[in-house]
Amino acid sequence: MKDTHSLAAPRPLRIAHLLWPACWVLAFAAAITLLQRHPPAAGSLAELWQRLAETGAWLAGVWLSIRLMDVVVWDRWVPQWLGVRTPGLLRQFVAVLLFVLTLAVVLSRTWGLAVSAVLATTGVLGIVLGLALRNILADFFSGIALNIEKPFDLGDFILLRVRSQRDPFAGTVREINWRSTRLLTPEDNLVSVPNSVVAGSIVENLSYPSPVSEQEQDITLDWDVPLGRAERVLTAAATEAWALGATAGEKPPKLRMWRMDGQGVAWRVVYLLDPRLRGKGAARHTLLACMHRHLRVVGLRPAVPPAVPGMAAAGSGSNLREHERADHRALVLGEVPLLRSLSASERERLADGLVVRNLAGDAIAVRAGEPGESMFVVAEGTLDVRLGGDADAPRVNVLGPGSVFGEMGLFTGDPRSATVRTLCPAVLYEIDRQLLLPLMAQRASMVDELSEAVAQYQARDQRTLMQALSDDTAAPAAPGVVRQLTARLRAWLAGAEGH
Repeated sequence: MKDTHSLAAPRPLRIAHLLWPACWVLAFAAAITLLQRHPPAAGSLAELWQRLAETGAWLAGVWLSIRLMDVVVWDRWVPQWLGVRTPGLLRQFVAVLLFVLTLAVVLSRTWGLAVSAVLATTGVLGIVLGLALRNILADFFSGIALNIEKPFDLGDFILLRVRSQRDPFAGTVREINWRSTRLLTPEDNLVSVPNSVVAGSIVENLSYPSPVSEQEQDITLDWDVPLGRAERVLTAAATEAWALGATAGEKPPKLRMWRMDGQGVAWRVVYLLDPRLRGKGAARHTLLACMHRHLRVVGLRPAVPPAVPGMAAAGSGSNLREHERADHRALVLGEVPLLRSLSASERERLADGLVVRNLAGDAIAVRAGEPGESMFVVAEGTLDVRLGGDADAPRVNVLGPGSVFGEMGLFTGDPRSATVRTLCPAVLYEIDRQLLLPLMAQRASMVDELSEAVAQYQARDQRTLMQALSDDTAAPAAPGVVRQLTARLRAWLAGAEGH
């Protein structure tokens, strides 16, 4: 929600803001008093000095009045009584108006000039300046119209659809001055848009009535994909995007089946978007990236129209991976970076002997402190990794298909260092020591390959942990730490191979 309190909070009195104009008022008042005690002769230079002193006193007085209005009226009374922050354009307009009125009084009283005659003389000049400054005047009066109509307030997140631009401007309103409206984009860039452009654009206020809006993303899968499996995979992808902060709300996005036609079954992901936290394009990018990875790992892809030659349907043939089949489990293992050094036959042997774990949503896969003798490969679903066993513990990672956890427990027997919980129904492949040791006995180089891969995994997880617990960017792991961990794993794997 919009932080109206911070925008409308009265500012403390800024006494220093009044110091310089007050000093000038006192200086000119002293000069006038001195000249009055020694009246100058008519037509002398002293009379000119007296008029200049009076002019300076008037101008210093209006300067002090403008500063006093800033400190007392605009910064304190308006936020306190009306609960809103005073627009910068209103401040500037009142200041210019007071200055012009004061200048007219000075010309009339001090210098004896007829103001009407001066205005008539400068009429032609005003027309010329008006033509030359028509864009600036258009911005000025457009700013007045924006302050009267108030299509948005300071702090609102708006979308400007400019007719001459293909892509809209989006950002949080930071200021409306006499010339432009300043927007802070989600990328933390300050954009100044002329008020005349804002007035001539379609303004979409995304902060009213609520800054959070509902968005949709559609995807169509082939008829051969079972409905339950499609729902499980797409829900896991949307849940991972939510856990990564791409979508807003206290709950993950919803999935709906909304159309069936000759191409396949269309699914719609309905998610909440808070543009103050994540732009629409960035949120969609993260969601689509998660959907792509989840579908790719389990062997699915969006449906292909029948008219497209040379492309098979999304769920046809062996492309549809089912966890009950060993060959499909081997294909999933091929998507795991930790196991890519294994040959196809070695992955098939792992796929034959591993255990498939089907977990419901909000189920604990491993708990911190438990003994670890196996590792898990995420085949489907999204899992939450937190230090300790509490749900309120710091989150250190989010795991999706193709991710691995528990590898240190498998290779070294160390206790679990974190608690891993499912955010939605998930399918895990459990690989224990007895399954991996025969493979290492047949190929000695596997010891070095796996130890180096696990060391790199641990270095990456350490950087992720440091970033989760600190606002500072974590430095890369020192090469010495990686070498020490690699040596430890090699020693353990070599000892296990000897047995």
